[in-house]
Amino acid sequence: MITLVQFPRGMGVPNPSPFCMKAEIMLKMAGQQYEIEELTDPRKSPKGKLPYIRDNGTEIADSCLIQQHLEQSYAVDFFPDCNKAQEATGHAIARMCEERLYQVIVYSRWIDENNWSTIRQFWFGSLPPIIRNIVPSIAQKGVVKAQQGHGIGRHSDKEIYAMGCKDIQALADILGEQPYILGDNPTAADATAYSHIENSLVDEMPSPLLNEAQRHENLVTYRDRCRALWFADFEGDS
Repeated sequence: MITLVQFPRGMGVPNPSPFCMKAEIMLKMAGQQYEIEELTDPRKSPKGKLPYIRDNGTEIADSCLIQQHLEQSYAVDFFPDCNKAQEATGHAIARMCEERLYQVIVYSRWIDENNWSTIRQFWFGSLPPIIRNIVPSIAQKGVVKAQQGHGIGRHSDKEIYAMGCKDIQALADILGEQPYILGDNPTAADATAYSHIENSLVDEMPSPLLNEAQRHENLVTYRDRCRALWFADFEGDS
């Protein structure tokens, strides 16, 4: 059986990491049996990030590489009934979500002062008192440094949120009245898009990004549809 190592569930979503959600959806789409192992410290993972899977003694880290592994090892077609242009569109949508929208989600949680206290309590509230006031500051500084390196952290609050809202608008326009991103059937594009939309619709994280996501009724119903499909037993625990 495959083991999926990911962050603990919480914050009212199947996983607060879009990448962990994506990996779990991929396993569901692939029809593979799996068990979940929760890890709070990603530094203990093979590449210092989550998720990763263990499959027959092999560790595969990164959700894109997990997708590739499932395609190659289990002959999974994540784009059924799609032509090359649709598959390329799905690839482009995934890159938009993972390379920029994700960064705005991170900013809204870890750097926006309106939400930082909530994130601090969620991730570090159970730490011993001696280090509870030290570790969060170190972690936040690491996120700030990473966003500076990415480039998005060099912009103003207003500019960053405008970029994220533009991506949300694009997803709403692409989805339109379709049940899924590329049409009538879910594909790998949905594993990525839904995971990011779900994590943009966290009520506990108020921001212009949340407002924009809530503004699009088709994205809210899409979130509900995908959650019912892949996480029917999830009860929104935090």
